[in-house]
Amino acid sequence: MKFFIITTFINALSCGSCCLFILLSNFKSKTAKSFALFNSTVALWSFFYFLSMLANRSNEALFYSRCLNTIALFIPPTFLNFSIKISENKNPLIKNVLLISFALDLLILPFTPTKFYIPSMAPKLVFQFWPVTGPLLYYSMIQFVIAVPLAFFLLQTKLNKSTGTSKRNFQILFYSLLIGFLGGTTDYFPCINIPIAPYGNALVPIFIFGFLYLIFKHQIMDIHISLSRSFVYTILIFLITLLYFLVTYLINTYLNLIGYQSFIFSLLAASITALTFIPLKDILQMFIDKHFLKKSIKEIEEENELLKQEVMQSDRMKSIAILASGMAHEIKNPLTPIKTFSELLPSKLEDKEFLLKFSKIIGKEVDRIDGLVQELLSFAKPSVPQLKSTNICQLIEQTLEFLNNEIIRHKIVLNTFFENKIILIDLDPHLIKQALLNIFLNAIDAMPNGGTLSVIARNETTKQSFIIEISDTGCGISPKDLSHIFDPFFTKKDHGTGLGLSITEGIIKNHNGKILVKSELNKGTSFRIELPV
Repeated sequence: MKFFIITTFINALSCGSCCLFILLSNFKSKTAKSFALFNSTVALWSFFYFLSMLANRSNEALFYSRCLNTIALFIPPTFLNFSIKISENKNPLIKNVLLISFALDLLILPFTPTKFYIPSMAPKLVFQFWPVTGPLLYYSMIQFVIAVPLAFFLLQTKLNKSTGTSKRNFQILFYSLLIGFLGGTTDYFPCINIPIAPYGNALVPIFIFGFLYLIFKHQIMDIHISLSRSFVYTILIFLITLLYFLVTYLINTYLNLIGYQSFIFSLLAASITALTFIPLKDILQMFIDKHFLKKSIKEIEEENELLKQEVMQSDRMKSIAILASGMAHEIKNPLTPIKTFSELLPSKLEDKEFLLKFSKIIGKEVDRIDGLVQELLSFAKPSVPQLKSTNICQLIEQTLEFLNNEIIRHKIVLNTFFENKIILIDLDPHLIKQALLNIFLNAIDAMPNGGTLSVIARNETTKQSFIIEISDTGCGISPKDLSHIFDPFFTKKDHGTGLGLSITEGIIKNHNGKILVKSELNKGTSFRIELPV
């Protein structure tokens, strides 16, 4: 019994401390919130478990047992919710499973204090009081069997997709959670008459240590901690002291079991244990200094800032090189015919036909250079958006009407879907129209022999954003080119400067939005624009 009293207390203390730690930290992500929520349910479950182990009367144990099993109802759905968040899974079926799980828990909640959940307590294995399984308690087990493996499936999927440091971090989190849950699963054994006491309870806080390691080492889930050596050493001393008392207690318990009681021997055992833990403390301090506190937080921040500036400078130099190369190539093309005709001009002064042809070509090539310069200015110094309340759906329709002749000429079928015809957003209508035109023109160019252009516009309440999805059934973009389509002067067309999509991306970013692209060769391309509402 004492083993379970100690382990449940450690579980409650570690999970509760972790939850408090997250809430007091500088975190921004919903993933961290979901992990804190999951931790709180495990902490409360462990706390009432601890109280039930201390109970001396049946009715007292029954009350605490009903409390802990009520909390246990919410452990699987909160864990599934965390898994959905950290794996970034957007499958509506998975979310429906989560909602149904929460809904059923709320329906069963009023019956948890009744005999339908836990009718009474009875002796079982090493326990004086253990809950007798009621019909509704089986639902808790069924939910655990469904929701927890599903959550680990999502984590495994995310793990398989991860690479490098992210993969290593995810492996630590995945396996520490797996060990913790395997340990916690043993609590169901006595309930279904498997004659094994839940000794796996001691493994539950393993996932906390894995999580804390990743927080201090890699600051996962956007949790940013400012640590001092004194703070880390305080936690270290607390843990060592707790471990010291636990070892001393276990030694004394063992001596009592074999029938040996001596104050002097107990004192000697405690002294030996203390002497053993002094070098252990030094070893752990050296380990923390080496792996966690190599530099002060200020030094790390300064180093990160310098690295950030170096990366930005490198990106700027790369952009300048791309712009210079692209300009040289694009301006050289119209200069070639201008130079050729200017060399022939002295000998062709009397040739009116030549002069007429020359004037047309020169005008066309000068306009081409002028257009290039204007596009380059738009790219290099994008206009500051003049925001005003605009019906975005009407703006999309007007842009498509402007291209109506091109759409008909290319035999393109236009499909549009607007969730609501009137959606007002603060934006610059001229700039957004320019961005949409660039995407629509690219889609039309991709379907020279006809196809389907689909435009879907809808609100996304979860992200508080307005979504525009533009898809075509054209030639598509090869995987090696897909990552470069927003680069300036990158184009696979025989005509065009390759600045259109670069300008479009700049316009969307200046509206605090996002633009994403998916494409498959010979199947089509899809652009997704997210604008904040």
